[in-house]
Amino acid sequence: MQRLTFLIPILISSQYMGAASVGREAPRIVHRLAIPFVAIRTTETMSSMSSVFPRLMPELRRWAAKHHVSAAGPPFIRFVYVDMAKGLDIEIGFPVSKPAKGNDRVTAGFLAAGRYVSLTYFGNYAGLVPPNATLQAWAKKKHLRFKMTKGAKGEEFVSRVELYKTDPDKQPDPAKWETEILYMIE
Repeated sequence: MQRLTFLIPILISSQYMGAASVGREAPRIVHRLAIPFVAIRTTETMSSMSSVFPRLMPELRRWAAKHHVSAAGPPFIRFVYVDMAKGLDIEIGFPVSKPAKGNDRVTAGFLAAGRYVSLTYFGNYAGLVPPNATLQAWAKKKHLRFKMTKGAKGEEFVSRVELYKTDPDKQPDPAKWETEILYMIE
């Protein structure tokens, strides 16, 4: 099981961490299969996002070890509800090789199969706001609609995910940290 002890301080920076650190690929449409996962759901404010991984990932990894569940891919944040003023309802998790059974604390589910817009970003995790904005603007320009609804809790996404593909413990250079940003589309 991959050891991930890093912070993911997303949604903090208001500018790119250097123009060259934005994805090496252009935004694109990808088709993804359903992927089973386990996660811990939490509601966070913008200011608490930088502490969410160190608070919750060790607990999730302990639960997974106790229940003989292995990570089968990079950790992620799944954005369930987004209201930038009120807070973010998110899941911190990782893919697993086969469906698992959760409990009151740990949810088990599937990242939905379907079409997504995708952007791969290379850079410090603190710089993820602008690449998300870039992907959103690209989708709007292409007249693509996210699978989401707007309600009292904010924007509810069927599947909006950031996959953190690089472990900073193994790659200390933030310019080489890879994140795939995904929004499911109709």
